[in-house]
Amino acid sequence: MVHFQTTEIAGVASAIAGMRHPLKSYDKADSGYDEDHVFHIGNNDYDLAKRLCQAGSPEHAKFLRQISVWAHITAPRFWWAEFDTYKVGTVANSQSTMHRLLKDGISPEEIDFPWGANPSADVILNHLISDINSLISAYKDVEDEYKDQFFAMIKALLPEGYMQTRMVSLNYQVLRTMYNQRKNHRLPHWNTDFVNWIHTLPMSEWITGEFPEEKEVEKEKENNETDSSIGEQLEINFEEEQEPEKTVDEQ
Repeated sequence: MVHFQTTEIAGVASAIAGMRHPLKSYDKADSGYDEDHVFHIGNNDYDLAKRLCQAGSPEHAKFLRQISVWAHITAPRFWWAEFDTYKVGTVANSQSTMHRLLKDGISPEEIDFPWGANPSADVILNHLISDINSLISAYKDVEDEYKDQFFAMIKALLPEGYMQTRMVSLNYQVLRTMYNQRKNHRLPHWNTDFVNWIHTLPMSEWITGEFPEEKEVEKEKENNETDSSIGEQLEINFEEEQEPEKTVDEQ
């Protein structure tokens, strides 16, 4: 299982403002801060953001690159290997696996593994954990000239299910790419854990493309009588601009 803890989301107000620059449609901008300094996305700005996201090309929705997300993520090594495919637009600061191992050893609770699914596999992994801990104990006592060898053995034997925590920073465009490529992945670490986390982010539909139907949104609006805020997942009112429909490029 992958654990996600969102720590910060920034850049929404600036991204929304910059979205108006290409065609200088500043007169239609209707987002802003209230007296409590909470940023609210207006109907016109939301509608334009929606159309840009639905245009298909990343170039249209490039405002998403300016919305940044920071999160603590705890995941097994095999998940991180797949995550590391995404090098552009991501930064990670991770725990030192070897310092952590050499200090505390390794326990079954730190391994992402379907314990109980196969008794023989459980025995194999428990033996491996015990052997790694024996090597860690030996590492502390061996002469310096042998420490590098023990260090290499410990690292080579470390299970791929060993959990590691990283502070990760990325943006909505990167998350959009990851979501589209990983939502149907065979591992629940992606198709469930990652997907569920994406849906907790403000305006997650800008990432997923799963915009609610207008009638459903209007019904929620009537029931809640509240505006959209970037600080929480609230309903959006999709009022159409009072002019003929235009293409994304014309907007």
